[in-house]
Amino acid sequence: MSPAPGEVVAGHERRPQDGSPLRLEADVCIVGTGAGGAAAGRVLALAGARVLFLEEGRAFRPEQFIPKPSVAYRNLYQERNTRVMEGKSFIPLPGGRGVGGSTLVNSGICFRAPERVRRRWMSFGLEWAAPGELDEIYSEIEARIGVAKTDPTQARGNNLIFRKGVQVLAERDPAAFGLPPGEVAPGTVPGDFISRNAPGCVGCGVCQLGCPTGGKASMDLTLIPDAVERGADVYTGCRVERIEQERGHCRGVAGTLLGPDDSPAGRFEVRAAKTVVCGSAVGTPMLLWRSGLCNRSGQVGRNLHVHPGTGTVAFFDEEIRVWDGVTQGYFVEMEDEGITIETFSATPETYYTVARRNVGPDLRKMNRMASCGAMIADRSAGTVRPLPDGRAEIQYSLIGEDRQRLVDSLRFICKVYAAAGATELYSGVIGEPLVRTIDEALRPLDADVPLHALNVYASHPQGTCQMGVDPDESVVRPDGRTHDVDGLYIADGSLFPEALGVNPQLTIMSMATWIGRRIAKAG
Repeated sequence: MSPAPGEVVAGHERRPQDGSPLRLEADVCIVGTGAGGAAAGRVLALAGARVLFLEEGRAFRPEQFIPKPSVAYRNLYQERNTRVMEGKSFIPLPGGRGVGGSTLVNSGICFRAPERVRRRWMSFGLEWAAPGELDEIYSEIEARIGVAKTDPTQARGNNLIFRKGVQVLAERDPAAFGLPPGEVAPGTVPGDFISRNAPGCVGCGVCQLGCPTGGKASMDLTLIPDAVERGADVYTGCRVERIEQERGHCRGVAGTLLGPDDSPAGRFEVRAAKTVVCGSAVGTPMLLWRSGLCNRSGQVGRNLHVHPGTGTVAFFDEEIRVWDGVTQGYFVEMEDEGITIETFSATPETYYTVARRNVGPDLRKMNRMASCGAMIADRSAGTVRPLPDGRAEIQYSLIGEDRQRLVDSLRFICKVYAAAGATELYSGVIGEPLVRTIDEALRPLDADVPLHALNVYASHPQGTCQMGVDPDESVVRPDGRTHDVDGLYIADGSLFPEALGVNPQLTIMSMATWIGRRIAKAG
């Protein structure tokens, strides 16, 4: 019987007493325990392989998560949540760290890949994106991790006020949704409540800080326990630094054992017939670079795509309590523009550090604040390279077209909040004051808003080890094998040829499941 949500798998942290390297063996070594690593390792363990997971971070039980940003950033985020992309401006790019990877700190949002994206990917030779088998895997994963639509009782004020505004705006101005007059029937609401893998959610509003109730079905509570039940091992505090290969065949990995403060505490080596790298679209290309492998095409670390985002707030006469309820519970997808609007919330201290110039010294005003963000499928691209100190050098410049789509997103959000009855609106342009009318809010949001005047962040790195048929144009074959090294596979978001446009964790799990089954079938 599979472990139930709330039962976390503690990692092994054995240290050799004589100072010699820790030496381990397995049929399959999985580097990383996020969405890709957990899914691939699960199906391989279920197929009877001896699976060994390696994770740089630690294992946590739900009761060990402390809902304070300072604690979460130090323990649950890559580079202590200081990772940024450098280009025309600095853009934060957070990522999770620990058993469960970014599923520890995301909002649990689960979308299937849009049909238009899957059709394009199939044209690149990515057979796993075809309807049929992948849809069956989607359904299997959704059932295992408890994907269900957010209930209004979980959503509460921040999500419900936005939904109200969407309904009113759609009836008043269907053109705002790209719809002709009369297209929206009275009482209908564009968009929908977001589907999430959080079957035990109580709406405590701290998803990004680690779920303290175990209500979110992150990988440490679901797919990894499935693998452990079938004999898999999880080793934490293992920083993988090199892929070992002999005569073109991968033989395993090696790296540094980390102490409680992340200081070096020894070395480890893993010998395995097959190695599956699932370190994310940032970590995976860095490992390939450090190992000097798989770059015959020159594409390792190139073609970085992300979901750039921005957002804004509004104030109402009624109490909203933005921190109470599901952090992201309602969405509107603007398909023609590649824009997804998603409500967003965080803890009060997080808002105060970002929006204090608009909130002012009176924190009581935050009771009446609502918040929403937007993310886009970027057309910009960047690169990832390792720095000597182990951090990632990420170069990325947002092109004008993407900047304008972020501005268009802010215009839409302001219109929704005005329709919902907001008494004060913030355009989202840095330095602009709170205003009382929609015309005043839209005035700064013209075509000339410079990038540095927007609060831009990014999420969901993808595409740095692209999958494809041509070894001169891609890093990985359509079945997950690298073109250049036998026995070496990749199964994470770095394989995507472009930005997915929606939150990618469900697609990464499903793709990695497909790849894992191909590995198992190959023997």
